[in-house]
Amino acid sequence: MKNKWKLAFWSLLAIILILMLFAAYQLFRPIDQNYPVQSSPDSPPESQAEFNVTTTKNDLTIVANRFIEEELNGQINYSVTLDDLVSLNGSLPVFNSQIDFQMTFDAQAMENGNLLLTQESLSLGAINLPVANVLKFIEDSYKFPEWVTIQPNDQEIIVEVTNIDLAGGLNVKTNQFNLREDDISFSIYVPR
Repeated sequence: MKNKWKLAFWSLLAIILILMLFAAYQLFRPIDQNYPVQSSPDSPPESQAEFNVTTTKNDLTIVANRFIEEELNGQINYSVTLDDLVSLNGSLPVFNSQIDFQMTFDAQAMENGNLLLTQESLSLGAINLPVANVLKFIEDSYKFPEWVTIQPNDQEIIVEVTNIDLAGGLNVKTNQFNLREDDISFSIYVPR
């Protein structure tokens, strides 16, 4: 009878040890993380994440002027103001003096995510000038970034925000650009 109790004790102890070892193994085993990365059906295939940014005219004015200053390195002395229209103010060197200019544009988001600026008015000093001729002069006289396309005959400037090289390889797309309603939004795409 002693051997039956001894055998039962050792069997029970073995079962308890096996269960404890199994529980310890399960606790310390790494978790499987083979979850597929899901991308949004509307985001470009080269992106992994999309962030939507909504801003105001005042905030975008600050960002635009800083970006212009850094991108053009002072090549042209001008600034942008966003109100109901986009206003480009600056000065051009003519002979040995500077002449102030102001260009106003109506802005709208294009379907491809770029920004279309349609010329509303152009003045040099206090003189209103023919828009197409001055846009052609500006296009011929200054080197703009590759993502700015001036179309003098259509009195338009296309700002290809989708082609702007941003830090970290980020891509931008314009979603809404309604200055009168202060409804401005962009999507920022993070590459893989």
